[in-house]
Amino acid sequence: MKKIPPAPILPRGRVSTWSREQIDRLSTPDLKALIANAERLQETEVATLCKAVLTARPRGNSAAARLAKAGKKHVAVRSA
Repeated sequence: MKKIPPAPILPRGRVSTWSREQIDRLSTPDLKALIANAERLQETEVATLCKAVLTARPRGNSAAARLAKAGKKHVAVRSA
């Protein structure tokens, strides 16, 4: 019987593939998804860098905030 060599172990630390500029270009939902994936894969460097970019972004651009700026009232729709 022929012996099969073990599969090579991939190196950890793929942080080199993500620069701050690349992360900064991501949309906020994509950035949050990247944080979740980095935490799941235990890539603490990527998660930390993403969180730093996310906290540096301005807040208050939600749909409710845009309506408030326009002078419109947000009415919540309830499902029956």
